[in-house]
Amino acid sequence: MKRMRLNTGLITWCLLLALPASARPQQPSGSVQADVREGMAALERSNFNVAEERLSRALQADPNMAEVRANLGVAYYADRKYPRAIEAFELALKQNSSLQIPRTFLPLSLAALNRCEEALPGLRREFASNRDVKLGRVIGLSLQRCLQQSGDQPEADQVIQKLLAAYPDDTDVLFEAGQMYAKLSSQIYLRLMKIAPHSPRGYQVMAEVSASEGNWQGAIDAYHRALKLDPGLPGAHLRVGMLLLQHSQEPNAWRQAIDELDAELKINPHSDEAEYEIGEAYRKHGEIDQSIAGFRRALRANPNFVEARMALAKAFRQQGRKQEALSTLEPARQTAPENAALRFLLAQLYRDLGRSADARREEEAFRKLQGASQSNEARPNLQ
Repeated sequence: MKRMRLNTGLITWCLLLALPASARPQQPSGSVQADVREGMAALERSNFNVAEERLSRALQADPNMAEVRANLGVAYYADRKYPRAIEAFELALKQNSSLQIPRTFLPLSLAALNRCEEALPGLRREFASNRDVKLGRVIGLSLQRCLQQSGDQPEADQVIQKLLAAYPDDTDVLFEAGQMYAKLSSQIYLRLMKIAPHSPRGYQVMAEVSASEGNWQGAIDAYHRALKLDPGLPGAHLRVGMLLLQHSQEPNAWRQAIDELDAELKINPHSDEAEYEIGEAYRKHGEIDQSIAGFRRALRANPNFVEARMALAKAFRQQGRKQEALSTLEPARQTAPENAALRFLLAQLYRDLGRSADARREEEAFRKLQGASQSNEARPNLQ
């Protein structure tokens, strides 16, 4: 079963303008001052490349400007360059631990890279204390996603309820709540459709309803309408690609799907799901080297992605690289010890390598998970 996980949302520049005046950088002198001024002006225009260039140049001349470095981190964050943003925010905090910008945006950057264990303490702190209305929404959405990813459903429920109370007409909050609450999704989506039926999120809801009814072509059409209104809508290209891979009988549909998944990666370069689907498309069409590359990218984005780890192990096994397959798969046993398909594949790999005792242990774990009476007929497809 494939995972669907929505991308962490990017803030618009109006959020950056909402930062308090105390967070603006100090004003140095001479050419450095000019670079800072030009960098901040470019940042306010959402011209992130120029902002990064000017602020970086100012910091080369004077590396001690912690507030300038913090704003450079904001430019990187808004430009989806999350590793650079993290580096800038961490150094800014070393230089001045009281700065609010890095305290807020460092956990957001960590969450954007699925580093939720590191992000959660900061997200919790900022969600409880940050009084900026627009930033509070972004922080809350990131916190909810990280809590859900970490398996803390009760706290995720509390956070989404607070978001619904604070932002009752926000289409992103309503959409995320609908994803999390399957039983409540129809009511929440009806509210979204009443507020903004012809918005990108509205068409996204129409697409998912169509897909759930088996009308996959209608779903693709609705996603395309959403993307026409908002070309940067996260998740839409991913879903189109998945629908093409699952349903289209056209010979070149899988190539079209890869184009859609590549488009998703331009919006969200850290989408482990898009990389996984690319890898699966190549694997199922016999292009194993390219599939391996896709699965590896998915695991770099999210090392705990069990399905990607299993798929990479299967690809290695197809190439006869059985020890690499086993080394790839073994870490997932701790992540997902109750995954029956994982334990069965481990058993097969141990048998391939002549490790009979280990294979018997995994087969026994598989039988316990599946039920003794169903173990033979419920074996997963390993091809």
